[in-house]
Amino acid sequence: MNRVFENTSALLAAHLVTRLFSLGVTFLLMTRYYGEKEMGTYFLAMYFTSLIASMSELGMHAPLIREMTLCLSQARHLVGNALMIRILLSAVAFGLMVGLGRLLGYQPATMQIVKLLGLAELLNLIAQSYRCVFRAFERMKYEAFTVIAERSVACVVGGVLIVLGANLYNFCVVVLIASCLNLVLSVAIVRWKFVGLRFRFDFKIWGVLMRQALPFAPGNMLHLIYFRVGALMIEKLSPHGLVANAWFGLAHTIVNAVTILPGAFLGAMFPVMARAYEEKESDFREAYTYAIRWMVLLGVPTAVGIAALAWEIVSILPPDKYSPTRVAPALQLLSWSCGLAFLTTTLITVLRAADKRAQFTLLMGMTTLINIALNYLLIPRHSHVGAAGALIVSEAFLFVAGFVYISRHVVTPTTIRYGLKAVVLSALMGGGLIVLRKLLPIWVLIPLAMLFYAAGLTIWGELRRDSFKQSP
Repeated sequence: MNRVFENTSALLAAHLVTRLFSLGVTFLLMTRYYGEKEMGTYFLAMYFTSLIASMSELGMHAPLIREMTLCLSQARHLVGNALMIRILLSAVAFGLMVGLGRLLGYQPATMQIVKLLGLAELLNLIAQSYRCVFRAFERMKYEAFTVIAERSVACVVGGVLIVLGANLYNFCVVVLIASCLNLVLSVAIVRWKFVGLRFRFDFKIWGVLMRQALPFAPGNMLHLIYFRVGALMIEKLSPHGLVANAWFGLAHTIVNAVTILPGAFLGAMFPVMARAYEEKESDFREAYTYAIRWMVLLGVPTAVGIAALAWEIVSILPPDKYSPTRVAPALQLLSWSCGLAFLTTTLITVLRAADKRAQFTLLMGMTTLINIALNYLLIPRHSHVGAAGALIVSEAFLFVAGFVYISRHVVTPTTIRYGLKAVVLSALMGGGLIVLRKLLPIWVLIPLAMLFYAAGLTIWGELRRDSFKQSP
């Protein structure tokens, strides 16, 4: 197994476990102990803080990994200076969270949750600077360890407190404590296994990072805006108000648990792509083909499977508190944006690895404008379902425009034959799920669907041993 699959396996295993933890706590515990209004408050605060916290990232994540990948001996200086920048921006971001939250008229209870989740989000972003070292050295197993530790504390301790009757505020305190643990562990591992840090101001390093980060910063912020703005607009535009955030958030939680697949895989692929782009064009083309092939093979059946089983999935919710008729339609639509996210994440990774800053920002700006306009038109009429529909159209535009640009000006994949196979097998799988979903429980249907799809890919020759080793 090559380095990419080793790193992907480590990240995927860690994030899969933690996403399942989070999904279990949110879907099985919180919905049973908290009502629609409390869950709406939680999701609103979560989306709001993650959006504002993106300011402290400033697009430095990818350039920092890229610079360290190309010059590992400078890692201590690069990370030390990046941390100084991020800490300053984190203070600004937290002030903006508080000020903007009050300006938007959020209730005092909502503002308490915003402050707790905001601090937790910013601490995790500071820890992400240290995780950049793991990715640059292509040792993602250490990142996997910190991810599991942080989520385990938040979910296990938080889940126990929920069962014991803790309110939403107390649960969010546990989330903040878990983020502190994440930062402490990340710092300790970097100093112990990799490099000691040097917090010495270096204008040249600041200049290098800012020259690369600032052109990406608007694009990164726009990327987060078009993912989050719909959820924020629901509270103001939906005729159902805050409770519609609960319906949308629950559907999005399912989808978010699945998007760990492209996140983990492409997180491991980014250093490979960045190095290949600088060194050898043919290797870059192979890396791009390798990445988009796997995202198509995984993304298409994921979208079809979630859409086919949406009503069965939401039936897990307590019917006396949450109506399936509110959550299932949003989940069916979000399943397709989830499938598209597998592909658009690949394209975004290619643009970052190829250092296409202006093009990335322009593409994200156009996508964000489309998303905001559609949300403004659809949410008043269709509430949270309209926001889900707007996200599908936005992701579709991003994929088509991004793929056309990359194919014309950056790189073309060596083959796309796998696409038709994924569509045909997924359609057959989806049809089978629709027929059997009234006869078999969901915990049987999901493994059967996975086995059917994997068997089809094997028969069609897409799971050969050499298909796992095409990346440079």
